[in-house]
Amino acid sequence: MISFLPPLGAIALPLTLLLQPTLAADYSNGNVSALHDNNPNCSCYTFNSGDNSDSPEYLQYYRFFDFRNLANGPRQYIKAPPEVNSTQDQGDEDVWDANILNGDAWNVDWGIQNWSKPASEDFPTRMVNSPANVYVLQNEDSNDAFTFLTLRTSRLDDFQSAAEIENEQKNLMHCTMRMMARVVGSKGAVAGFFTFFDDDNESDIEILTDDPRDMIRYTNQPALDKEGNEEPEASKNPDNLPAWDDWQEHRIDWFEKNSYWYINNKQVASNTYSVPRKPSGLVINMWSDGGEWSGNMTVGDSAEFQIQWIELAFNTSGPVDGPEGGNNKRSMDLSKREDEKKKNCEVVCGIDNVKTKGTPEVLSINRSAAAGMTVSWGLLLVVALASMVVGF
Repeated sequence: MISFLPPLGAIALPLTLLLQPTLAADYSNGNVSALHDNNPNCSCYTFNSGDNSDSPEYLQYYRFFDFRNLANGPRQYIKAPPEVNSTQDQGDEDVWDANILNGDAWNVDWGIQNWSKPASEDFPTRMVNSPANVYVLQNEDSNDAFTFLTLRTSRLDDFQSAAEIENEQKNLMHCTMRMMARVVGSKGAVAGFFTFFDDDNESDIEILTDDPRDMIRYTNQPALDKEGNEEPEASKNPDNLPAWDDWQEHRIDWFEKNSYWYINNKQVASNTYSVPRKPSGLVINMWSDGGEWSGNMTVGDSAEFQIQWIELAFNTSGPVDGPEGGNNKRSMDLSKREDEKKKNCEVVCGIDNVKTKGTPEVLSINRSAAAGMTVSWGLLLVVALASMVVGF
């Protein structure tokens, strides 16, 4: 029978000192190898979720994408790049900050989109995604000059210039996905953070700049029935939330039969309607099309979706580029990666209430896992002593 040590309690501090994590994602120097688990000893990741947010959940993989330390010093990125102009309507513009946003470290995980959508009766403004709308900005406070990823949408005379990025891991099958973000700018825009396979397998956080600052839309698609009528169970639209134009931690928990949404670790919505059933990817966008949902942005106006970090814990199903049959407008030619070796849940790591955001902390260890862990002899001694105590 496999046995686990109890929660570390008195030995938590020695373990914290001895388990040396890898560095967080560093997009500025092309450090591809440091993008992922952040603690090589972890074999599964736990956090609380569920109807009362008190049920432990366990997921197999972990990613933390950190955009806070991309500058060489204060004021490097305090000014936004020029907006797309009226002649740049093909989505073939170069990305700004190409050393970061088109480097090896970025491209292994993210794809910047350039697809477009024509105008129609329901969506009267042509929309074009441009790489020039994805860039790095920086806090002007010299004492706290962190950077953040920015997605921008702006309205020109003849079209709406928009922004979208997709994570290249298309085989998420249940996850918790979180971001520290805010939305600023003009009315008539939508900021989206969501899982996506197709229009019937999609779970959204959407912030509409036409809405009050304390309202966020949480939806499992489809939001319309086959006759085009609104599906009342699809969307939850709570208000009295922390203002979305201030920095907040937003979160979706997607499980087999339930979706839960959080803001600043407080559950604010849940749903059992149309919970996604297909392996999916993570999509982030900032857009408008002049339609009823987004609203119509005034010519010359713009809005930004600003993100300090993204945290993702997940299980997988199938190849990393996802199953066939998804929405082709979002598809890309992806090289398949080797399947990661599945690991048993022998070293359980927590992702909440950690000392350093993005660095999971060991909570319990299966004694059989100790010999295979890439740690110092000191840790093995701690584990051995703890095992003796448990034996007594």
